[in-house]
Amino acid sequence: MPILPIDLQTLFSQSAQVGKEQAALKEASPQAQSLQGAQLVQKSEARDTTVNETTRPEEGPEQVKDRARSGTGRRKRGPGSRKPPSPPDPPARKVLSDPALGRHLDITG
Repeated sequence: MPILPIDLQTLFSQSAQVGKEQAALKEASPQAQSLQGAQLVQKSEARDTTVNETTRPEEGPEQVKDRARSGTGRRKRGPGSRKPPSPPDPPARKVLSDPALGRHLDITG
């Protein structure tokens, strides 16, 4: 199919418009990236200047695992190991108290 002179006139008249559209499409991607980068910078500056609510870390190595521990802070023993029996408490001593002691003050010196 041959190209007629009228077709060439139509193509040449629209070639400027097509060129502008192609240039706009070519520059749209870098402009979108720079706009998104500017928005990211604004968000990070806002986060840096404000007090943010803390979030609980998800399951992972950064999460602290809270366990019920005894007052000594020792690790729990495995199920097979038992605590050795403690020696029995010595019998309680009888404490004698004198009713006259600690009740009178000697201020004569």
